[in-house]
Amino acid sequence: MSTGVLLGIGSLGTAAAVLIWGRLTDLTTDRLIATSGLLLAATSLGFAGFAAHVASLPALLIGLLATGIFAAAPTVALTKSIVLAFTSSRRMGLAFGIRQAAVPLGATAAAIVLPLIALRWGLAASLWVLTTVIFIAALGVFRAVHSERQTIHRAPLGPTPWAQIAPMLIASALYTTTQIGIVSLLTLYLVNARGWSTPAAATVFAGVMTATIFLRVLVGLAADRWEHRRLRMFKTSGLVTAALLILAALTNPAPVTGIVIVIAGVIGMGWNALAFTLTVSLVPHARVGTSQGVLNASIFVAWGLSPIITGFLVQAFSWSLAWIVLALLAILGAVLARTHSFAKPVL
Repeated sequence: MSTGVLLGIGSLGTAAAVLIWGRLTDLTTDRLIATSGLLLAATSLGFAGFAAHVASLPALLIGLLATGIFAAAPTVALTKSIVLAFTSSRRMGLAFGIRQAAVPLGATAAAIVLPLIALRWGLAASLWVLTTVIFIAALGVFRAVHSERQTIHRAPLGPTPWAQIAPMLIASALYTTTQIGIVSLLTLYLVNARGWSTPAAATVFAGVMTATIFLRVLVGLAADRWEHRRLRMFKTSGLVTAALLILAALTNPAPVTGIVIVIAGVIGMGWNALAFTLTVSLVPHARVGTSQGVLNASIFVAWGLSPIITGFLVQAFSWSLAWIVLALLAILGAVLARTHSFAKPVL
């Protein structure tokens, strides 16, 4: 359970940050918030690198905490940029698919490169390299996102259709709990419960992340190709994941269980682009930042709680029970996911 706490605690703080950044995005501009957040994150990470260089643990923790808060800004702001840029082109699903595929891609690259730098030149060097990457990203966002796409709102913002998007917010949180419950403890499960070697489990985990990259892009393409079936695809993703988890619980401890869990981990991570595409299609452009801040907050809260809950279930009961509980959450998410109309975006 302690492993689950360590894996999940950071996401809970990010949940509060995205709410604030989402509101600020609607009150100012997407480019301003995304660029400012990245520059402040780079500055904070550079400070953390200096703290690591002088061996100051309190300063290091402060720097990393500030980095997490500021890095949440582009998460929401660039969501709004995608909406404003791709609504008329009918390629929003693909745009969100690529955006969501970038998450495991970046995580995999960081997991490979940064430890090597830290082992060779120290923790401070790895943090400074990451600082440089984020700074370059800030310059790229500043050049790529056009400020004229969004003007400052001086009048009160219009209402957000919370009643219509609330089911998707809840369903996304439940799906995230299942998704992270599988993936965050996958390596631990393969090593401790299945007897795999650590290198083999790590290789499989990297394979899951790689497969997820391609799956999210394909799901984005499908969201554009079959626009009126987005909700059905979203529900199917959760139900298939749940079926695989139940199968894993029933076959445990047979060798095939490990393979089933790996497949469930991949399928369970493919729905994200659909959730973003579905929710933004109901929200006025002036309130995309606020609504997506809430969506991201619900996802990050679930992300933080999931490994804690899953770790408790495994420690107190068994892996099989943990899979059953995660399956039930995915089924509940699929049942709750509904909407009045996702046919056309609200302008």
